[in-house]
Amino acid sequence: MEDSSDPTTVPHTDGRAFTHIPPRLAVTGGIGSGKSTALAFLAELGAVTLSSDAIVHEVYASAEIVGALDGRFGPPVVLDGCVHRAALSEAVFEDEEALVWLERLTHPLVRRRIEEWARTHEASPEPPELAAVEVPLLFESGQMLDLFDCVLLVTAPADVRRRRLAVKMTPEDFDRRVARQMSEAEKAERSHFVFENTGSRTALRDYLAEVVASILACAGGDVPEGLDGVVGSLATELSPDDDELEVEDDHEAGAFGRGPAG
Repeated sequence: MEDSSDPTTVPHTDGRAFTHIPPRLAVTGGIGSGKSTALAFLAELGAVTLSSDAIVHEVYASAEIVGALDGRFGPPVVLDGCVHRAALSEAVFEDEEALVWLERLTHPLVRRRIEEWARTHEASPEPPELAAVEVPLLFESGQMLDLFDCVLLVTAPADVRRRRLAVKMTPEDFDRRVARQMSEAEKAERSHFVFENTGSRTALRDYLAEVVASILACAGGDVPEGLDGVVGSLATELSPDDDELEVEDDHEAGAFGRGPAG
């Protein structure tokens, strides 16, 4: 098996070429890992990008879903015709039956929207080189993996992620959410690319530049100028000239209902 920490390693694809053109990359990771920042960097590097959390906002705004949630939960999950995601997450967190019901209701809609978005770009007269989608609970949901050609995991030790999210949630809330998710080690085993995000934003961007170049080379496409000579470091320490990574991704619960929303 290839070294997933090496961004220049061609992803293992079971002896086949990528299924989709352009290749589809799933970006995943635990809360506080920095995957939203990674997605933004991928956009800077030329990929078209989509966040599944944005899709969930659309799904929860539809009359069909609002009506279903109102019928199942009522207030405070649905108030004045609007879904309150934090209240919804709390309602399903300790209720496995309600969680399964919610996932069966929403996952097909999220999946369909991702597929429609990807196919629209594939059919474009000038398709992009790479399509990247942020899916916080990619492995936990079990319903999205076949949509993608390869997976990038952005990870960090729990204490680092807990510290990053200290202003948004208590340590107890963080631990409660993490306990409901797959371990970082298991996710790393299932991913093609793994970045341990404990350094600087520059280190993350450099690594992603190598990832993009590797995927495009594997797909037989042209590697954009400037992406073929970057050496990313997985152990780069935060330098005096770099800001500590900005973390914006704490919406896993809103996307797939497995913990209180932040």
